[in-house]
Amino acid sequence: MLSFTFGGKNSYEDYGIVIAKRPNLPSPKRRVSYIETPGRNSSVRYDEKTYEDITLLIECGVKSIGDLINQMDEIKAWLFNTGESDLIFSFAPNKKYIAQVVNAIDFTQAFKYTSRFPVVFNCRPFKYASHNQEVTITNPTTFMNNPGSIESEPILKVYGEGDITLKINDNEINLIDIRGKIILNSTLEDCYNDAFENLNHKMVGIFPLLKVGQNQIQFTGNVNKLEILPNWRWL
Repeated sequence: MLSFTFGGKNSYEDYGIVIAKRPNLPSPKRRVSYIETPGRNSSVRYDEKTYEDITLLIECGVKSIGDLINQMDEIKAWLFNTGESDLIFSFAPNKKYIAQVVNAIDFTQAFKYTSRFPVVFNCRPFKYASHNQEVTITNPTTFMNNPGSIESEPILKVYGEGDITLKINDNEINLIDIRGKIILNSTLEDCYNDAFENLNHKMVGIFPLLKVGQNQIQFTGNVNKLEILPNWRWL
């Protein structure tokens, strides 16, 4: 039996919804522009190195677990009011999409106590690890393996004092006059502390990325530890 979890609730256990057939899971389209130049063979390609959102169509069936009309209203309230949240399929529990319902949901009565309906999710381009565990590093040189299929955008928490240098592969980052803790959020490209105070002026360099495969992580200075939320992702 196929189901999905969305907004922390399971479609079958909480609402009696099953996936009628296994959906197609497309890969995201890479943004590449093609410019035709007179007198020149082929075209000039501009690769933005970014990806477009994907759309997932889920054919669902629901069996009455009480009053079917009220049940339908509860289903619509759940799917629409959740907004953007994690979407996890029962047949791939280790990966998640970041998704939001974008279609009007129309129920079709199949039998007296059952109904069918489609759900369309607009998803961010990548799949992510459903269990995104933070890693603590205390050694000044450490290796971390990225199991995904594309570089990840980690969140780094640096605990220390004074001037600190981080080096992730060939990318060197200088942190200036740190007082206890600074958070480097590569997804947002923003630096802050626990109070969300803007600390971008304390960082010099490019926000770190973790490439596919082995990554070398080094630090110098008065550092107590690093905490890394890796955000592994797949195309």
